[in-house]
Amino acid sequence: MGNIHLIVSNDSSYISSVAKKLVSEHVGRENAVESFDGKSSALEQIDNALRTGSLISTNRAVIINNMQSLKQDAIEAIAALLSSPPEGLLLIMTSDNPELLKQKRFEAIQSSRMVVRHIAPNLSTYALLQSYLKGHAVRISPAAMEMLVNAFEVATWGIVENELNKLSTYVGKDGTIDEAAVNDLTFNIDNSDTFGFVNDLLARRQKDALKALKSIHETGTESIMVIGALAWKLRQLLGKSSEPTLIKSLGLLYRYNLAIRKGLISNTLALDKLTIELLQQKTYSTAE
Repeated sequence: MGNIHLIVSNDSSYISSVAKKLVSEHVGRENAVESFDGKSSALEQIDNALRTGSLISTNRAVIINNMQSLKQDAIEAIAALLSSPPEGLLLIMTSDNPELLKQKRFEAIQSSRMVVRHIAPNLSTYALLQSYLKGHAVRISPAAMEMLVNAFEVATWGIVENELNKLSTYVGKDGTIDEAAVNDLTFNIDNSDTFGFVNDLLARRQKDALKALKSIHETGTESIMVIGALAWKLRQLLGKSSEPTLIKSLGLLYRYNLAIRKGLISNTLALDKLTIELLQQKTYSTAE
């Protein structure tokens, strides 16, 4: 089966680093790579490259940059290819325009299960973290940086900053933070327990929420990180609805977050009390 990837970011260095890593892992040979520009390449050129094997290497890569500029016939040809990609093909599609993800004409491509998406968060998020890391003389690999930014999106900056202070503990032999190091940081919470708890809590499924809360306590997941996940979910819901209950609950989360950071309440007690207060709220109409 082929490997199909979509890289979207307004940071050109991010696009380049991810593409180079994919080519290195799956192809290895630069002369087995064909690159096209969506602004100028014709359907025939792209289609021929996608379906024709390389005489040089069994594995080959086709990179299509500026996907947002592709004509409709080329988009449809790529979408048709997804059901049965050629053996040995590594297809990398890139765009520096995040709006591509919202355009209906790209829906079949970007939502396909065959496509691995590499979506970099807003450049300002990168800039903030890069500035912090530079100020602390810490080097980090592109892949580890992607993981770090994804973690940032799940928590508040105060929570992430608290964890970043521990980064020096995880510096590898060459002085660079890698993916394994970032994965060891405590803000990489257990998605199954934590986000199951979040959904049950916000939907007021009391029995399930309390069962998940018990599991969270047993596994030792930090309460402040669970609160970060709750805040992330509430911000998502606020993007769809302006229910007063959502705003009130988000404020409640931040108050408990602050109380924990100031040492006014223990982590466990804070999460227990927060759970009780949120279960007393009405069901959120947009919660899962």
